[in-house]
Amino acid sequence: MKNINKFFILFIFIISIIFNVSCSNRGYSNINLKNAIKTINNSTNLILLDVRTAEEYSSGNIPNSINIDVLSSDFKSKIDLLDKNKEYLVYCRSGNRSLIASSIMSTNGFIKIYNLNNVNYSDFENAILTNR
Repeated sequence: MKNINKFFILFIFIISIIFNVSCSNRGYSNINLKNAIKTINNSTNLILLDVRTAEEYSSGNIPNSINIDVLSSDFKSKIDLLDKNKEYLVYCRSGNRSLIASSIMSTNGFIKIYNLNNVNYSDFENAILTNR
């Protein structure tokens, strides 16, 4: 039942994001892997935000990243504790949950959000480890 609820929440978020993106300015930037690495190397104010589950995060993560599961019931209260003036590179396993998180963050006052779009987590991890 818990997985059905998460799936339903994810489905509703995706539908609302698709609708909102087509109707308004989204408030975040989608970036590819090359631009993500460039941003990481050039920014002094960047936070890496991993929005996968705690289990996924514990099985492998980017050093110095923050993990807040976007599908958890306390996602909004946890992001409200973050500095909204910092830059955030948001990522997940495939780009779907990071899109949801980026949308939520943009509607909650975060100014600089980069959504790692359509990039597999293992490719991102490899690019960071090799700095390419």
